[in-house]
Amino acid sequence: MSQDNKLSLWQKLKRLLTSPAPQPVYSDEAQTPETGLGRETGHSSEKKPKISLVKSRPTTPIVDTIKQFLQSKQWHYTYYRPRADDTQQSHHLSLRMRNGRLDCGYLFRIQETNALLAVYGILPFVIPESHQSAAMLLITQINYDMIIGNLEMDVNDGEIRFKSAIDVEAVGINDTIIEQLLQSVVAMTTVSFEIFDDLLNFENPSEDMQTLLLELRQQSDARTFYLPTQFVQ
Repeated sequence: MSQDNKLSLWQKLKRLLTSPAPQPVYSDEAQTPETGLGRETGHSSEKKPKISLVKSRPTTPIVDTIKQFLQSKQWHYTYYRPRADDTQQSHHLSLRMRNGRLDCGYLFRIQETNALLAVYGILPFVIPESHQSAAMLLITQINYDMIIGNLEMDVNDGEIRFKSAIDVEAVGINDTIIEQLLQSVVAMTTVSFEIFDDLLNFENPSEDMQTLLLELRQQSDARTFYLPTQFVQ
């Protein structure tokens, strides 16, 4: 077993959040880029290449493609039509899914006007006001180093969800794209559930990041201390 596989969830999270920024690598041919500030640009004979992003609207409405995907999986879902005054034509499809011991809701949000698709994984509990400061601290730090997607909390009721989204005009849409997008949301929602479930087990969680991570790591270690290893005796 590799050393990375031995790390607990909170050891991995702490390593992610506290790892130093990678150092730049310079080659012999690398040159410092010029901004062109304070220079006359009219004398340059070189033409700069233009970057264009070709976009094409899907011929089938996005919501119909999502419905066909869910129906092919034989998953039950609830569909919500756009409001009459909704200029973005926002469609919503909700369903419940189980991943291990986690049973929570997922939501597809489609804006047909802008060809945008977002998928949300919503945790099955809310964060009480007494824990919301610590939760926001965690969410801010986790989002800081996240490349795709983000965690969100509604401070009105303490709901926490993970969101990931795509521009359908730019990347297209098919069953593979939908499945990969949904799987990534399910995976991150599962991790988020473990994080914030541990947080709720503290009566008075710390509002200092390092102390909070240490408390959560101890909570996770206490829960997994007696689990069997993967070594075969």
